[in-house]
Amino acid sequence: MGRPLLASPALLLASFASLASLASLALPGTGAAQGQPKLSGAWTASALSEQWSVDAWGEACGPRPRPQGAPGGAVQIQQHGSELSISGAGRSWSTAECWEQMPGLARSKHSASGNARSWQTRCTTPPNDPRRAVVTTTTQATDTSLHMVETGQYEFIIQDTTCSASVTRTRSYTLVRREGEAPPAASAPPIASAPPAAPAASEKKPAATRTCDAPGDPARLEVTPSRKLMRPGERFQFRALVMDAAGCALPTRPAWSIASGPLASAATVDATGALSLGADAGEGALGLVATVAGKGVTVAIEVTSPDRYDALLATSGLNEAGESDQAAVVVIAAGTIGGRTTSGEDLGRQRKNLFVAIVGGVAACLGFAGLILLRRGRRRAGGELEGPASTGGALGGERGGAGAEDAPASTGAALAAPAAGGAGPAPRVRGKICPTCGERYPGEAMFCGKDGTQLLLLN
Repeated sequence: MGRPLLASPALLLASFASLASLASLALPGTGAAQGQPKLSGAWTASALSEQWSVDAWGEACGPRPRPQGAPGGAVQIQQHGSELSISGAGRSWSTAECWEQMPGLARSKHSASGNARSWQTRCTTPPNDPRRAVVTTTTQATDTSLHMVETGQYEFIIQDTTCSASVTRTRSYTLVRREGEAPPAASAPPIASAPPAAPAASEKKPAATRTCDAPGDPARLEVTPSRKLMRPGERFQFRALVMDAAGCALPTRPAWSIASGPLASAATVDATGALSLGADAGEGALGLVATVAGKGVTVAIEVTSPDRYDALLATSGLNEAGESDQAAVVVIAAGTIGGRTTSGEDLGRQRKNLFVAIVGGVAACLGFAGLILLRRGRRRAGGELEGPASTGGALGGERGGAGAEDAPASTGAALAAPAAGGAGPAPRVRGKICPTCGERYPGEAMFCGKDGTQLLLLN
């Protein structure tokens, strides 16, 4: 009887250890993060808010930066591991990059949480770039919302003038339906239907156009419809319209492309905006991008199987053809500091004409100056043939004073002096730079060969 009693404490300790292990498994821990739902699905984005603070800005810096913002609208979010890709509401973007699209800006640092709920990206310009820019983009997420905040600091020196400004951009996203969730069942129509919801800022009724004899620069791009429900193997023709600020239709055609995403490889689009889906395309979201003068607008396309098409159509808010009655709209305007220029083809043609006119004027002035120098040289040569150089003063006196005929000789001597004495040290050549794309040019260049922007002298 004594031996079992002596062994009982060890048995009790083993039992307590087993209970503690079971309790630790029951407590919430790191496994909870793995149970979080994915963020892929349909979302809605708020309007992009942009606020500038100018520290130093002289006349040589050019136009002062001003808020450009962007309208909100429907977006599609796809989760790839710990990163998110977002398409819609004017452009495509991911949590692995900065929102700012300044030329030359590159990602220098990036961090992401393992549970896809927090991201931070830092982008900077190269060390040899005279435009110094530092941009930090931070995104925080919950199961049903995202919030993006971007701060940027820009500084560069033009003609001994310091140009410095900072910006803060914010945008929020709200979940509409998570990927894989069945759409809500269609209910019987009520007797008194509610008024339709107002369209998002980036989705508007197509504007009425008119034909003008002298239309202006591109100011607005519309793509109809803004949303489309399609089945694998189908083909659909999207319609694009480019207008100036007065609503005059322009012949400009946008460039079409497929936004990156899981279904991008299963779709093709031609130069007219006709989208074709492969017969083996899976279900999901697809983005179609139309771009004019560097500004793009994204059309949301939902691909679903024939079996689910009718049910999804009944709850999507689209018409019987699976199309939205609204148009996806983007305003074509100048970007931020160092950003892409968005001038139209007419503005580029005007700059080229101005450049040709300036070059022609300079050539005419040089030709006129050369003609004057040639005539003076001939006059001086005629004076030398009339008599010896030693009697030039006397001859000049007989003609009414040495000053009248001595002026050309003095001028010729002054012009010939540098040649006789040898060329002096060459002056320091100051190069020029394009404030838009950062390309450098020699000092005699006047305009950027890429976008026609007027060049500025380097310090």
